[in-house]
Amino acid sequence: MPQSSLPPRTVRSSACATAAGNRAAASRDITATFEQAKKLPVVTRAHDVSAESVFSLEPTVVLADSTTGPAEAVDQIRDAGIPLVVFDPAKGLDDVSPRIEAVAKALGVEKAGAELTARTERRIDEVREGIPDGNRAKKPRVAFLYLRGTASVYLLGGRESGASSLLEAAGAVDAGKESGLRKDFTAITSEALAKAAPDAILVMTKGLDSVGGVDGLLKVPGVAETPAGLDRRVVSVEDGVLLNYGPRTDQVLKSLVKQLYADGTAS
Repeated sequence: MPQSSLPPRTVRSSACATAAGNRAAASRDITATFEQAKKLPVVTRAHDVSAESVFSLEPTVVLADSTTGPAEAVDQIRDAGIPLVVFDPAKGLDDVSPRIEAVAKALGVEKAGAELTARTERRIDEVREGIPDGNRAKKPRVAFLYLRGTASVYLLGGRESGASSLLEAAGAVDAGKESGLRKDFTAITSEALAKAAPDAILVMTKGLDSVGGVDGLLKVPGVAETPAGLDRRVVSVEDGVLLNYGPRTDQVLKSLVKQLYADGTAS
């Protein structure tokens, strides 16, 4: 599957800007839409970086993750003598604290990183403790769908999608993973959705918009026949933060919990 078809994960702005404030926030990925980054120049789109855009900012250090490409652009940055720090992608809640600390260390702000780590962990714990008790016994099954209607990309998340630990932290079951999907994503089929049988569907906000909202989502083969489709139970989270697993993960988890248990139930 082409890398561009997959949800982007990046630390170029979201983790860095929070850990180091204005000293580090010189540029951003197109998916970084949080308030502090909105006015920053875009140097990457999904996984692709523009070396020329990076050079134009005259950076003293460049942070990226190992999925950043193309290789030629990354080599250009490295060959220019600019310090380049590459991180492995964050794939779950367990990666949040190590990621913040690693970015803070790369920027020489370890103390600020430690404070941010402690605050983020505390807030995540607070959200988890606030999950309605009445919903803990019957865990809702949630399917993560990656949608790009304009490109005819309709994917069902499996064990390696990056959403599992977030869903589990919200007191839910990753329906794709539970149904036996071992890869990150697989093409949506009526059969796969029927087997997953989700009580709710998790999507990225832009992905939902790209198919025409909830009404359009229900037209994707198999969706309308699921429990989630029948109840129109759809949870949407902003693209730039859903799978970022950084300092804003507590906000993502809080939004997920709030939407999932909006009426005091999960089914």
